[in-house]
Amino acid sequence: MASSKAYHHGNLRQVLIETGLKLIEEKGVQALTLREIGDRIGVSRMAPYRHFADKAALVAAICVEGFTRFADDLDNAKKLARPDFASRMTAMGVAYVRFATEHPAYFEVMFGPFANPADAEPGEGPGERAFGLLEETIREGQASGDVQPGDSQVLALVAWALVHGVSALRLEGSGAGNALTKFACGILQEGLRPTASARKSGDSRPLADR
Repeated sequence: MASSKAYHHGNLRQVLIETGLKLIEEKGVQALTLREIGDRIGVSRMAPYRHFADKAALVAAICVEGFTRFADDLDNAKKLARPDFASRMTAMGVAYVRFATEHPAYFEVMFGPFANPADAEPGEGPGERAFGLLEETIREGQASGDVQPGDSQVLALVAWALVHGVSALRLEGSGAGNALTKFACGILQEGLRPTASARKSGDSRPLADR
């Protein structure tokens, strides 16, 4: 019950977020209330409202914080991997699934109805940086000849969808782990490669347009 002390030290906002995450893990986003969070941390019923106007504002803050940490993990994974496209994509895929596994409450909020808070500017939603890292990697793969030409955003969406699916399976308890993630990333990378005939003919059209 550290919360009244935490409040006086000015970090009640973070305590509210952390307690909210614990409640989401236990009960899901729909059951989250500011009143229960306040009761759990031992502050007055009005104290949470000094930081968040309502539940939606708290969940939106959790979403932003989750995507910030998520993007940091992807960025770090890419930087620590070998500089070739395959190594970077696999490292980012493993980091994606690991984040989902280690932070299920964040993951539930990030990909739920609060993933793009109403006050976010177009192109500046909380997930934009994470997706931008993936699209940047796709463009680098195109420049190195490892990825077929075409719309890098569409190709990044395909990659995102595959790894997100593996993450969902892992959270559902299917046993999907690093081995499946790496295998899926390998299949993805093969699918992204320019075809041998296209390389020989110099056909720069996206595979879907041939």
